[in-house]
Amino acid sequence: QGKVLRTCSLFQGGTKPPETLLFCLSWVCFHLDTCRSQVVKDEKPNIVLVMVDDLGIGDLGCYGNNTLRTPHVDRLAREGVQLTQHISAASMCTPSRSAFLTGRYPIRSGMTSNRISRVITSLGVPAGLPLNETTFAALLKKQGYHTAIIGKWHQGLNCHSRNDHCHHPSNYGFDYFYGMPFTLVAPCWPDPSRQTELAIASRIWLFVQLIAVAVLTLALGKLSGWISVPWFLILVMVLFIFLLGYFWFSSFHSSLYWDCLLLREHKITEQPMKAERAGSIMLKEALSFLER
Repeated sequence: QGKVLRTCSLFQGGTKPPETLLFCLSWVCFHLDTCRSQVVKDEKPNIVLVMVDDLGIGDLGCYGNNTLRTPHVDRLAREGVQLTQHISAASMCTPSRSAFLTGRYPIRSGMTSNRISRVITSLGVPAGLPLNETTFAALLKKQGYHTAIIGKWHQGLNCHSRNDHCHHPSNYGFDYFYGMPFTLVAPCWPDPSRQTELAIASRIWLFVQLIAVAVLTLALGKLSGWISVPWFLILVMVLFIFLLGYFWFSSFHSSLYWDCLLLREHKITEQPMKAERAGSIMLKEALSFLER
């Protein structure tokens, strides 16, 4: 007798590799379709683990919600195993993902904090999941699985330099990675509610450019002897430009360019990323990996 393997329709587009593990995080999970069952004999099951940010147990129909329709998840619950004592190890991105990847409380790996910043706040932060932690991906690789993570990582990236990638998913048992090494912060998303903020940022940058042109003109005029302007005034204007430019960049655009990016393996594919189409790209990446 063969054993029943429950597979999602993500596998329906092509040949189903017998030893494939896909961690679907963030957006990819919203594209899962209905599931079907089939009989296999000696093959190892494909495994798809889905993690969703800000999803509560009360948001799903299979746990009693009668206002939101979640038919596909409800079917997974009916045809599979429905847990009632299993909860997230933390309410924040970084520690909950650490627990999800390792099966250990985040306090044991040092991935939680009682301070204000309970998550990794930027790709520039030299922090991440300790390399001596054993992930489920690493364990499954030893069993012959091919592993990938598609979507959000948020477990750190660098240690000593901006490109050492010491906390890259490839160091934790994953053969392939495509997605966001950080998280979807506000600057990454073209939210209409931010139009006023973005308009102010644009005007500040224009103001910086105009002052820079004026300072350059004054400096050239001073050196040529055409105008008589104190050097002190020019230096004050240069300092003002620097401070205004720094305020503009650090307040409005630094996170957009430094944190809002997509990686394929170790290579940047989008910087800044286009958040409105990132979900469809990640779905294609997931399908491509499953069909290899």
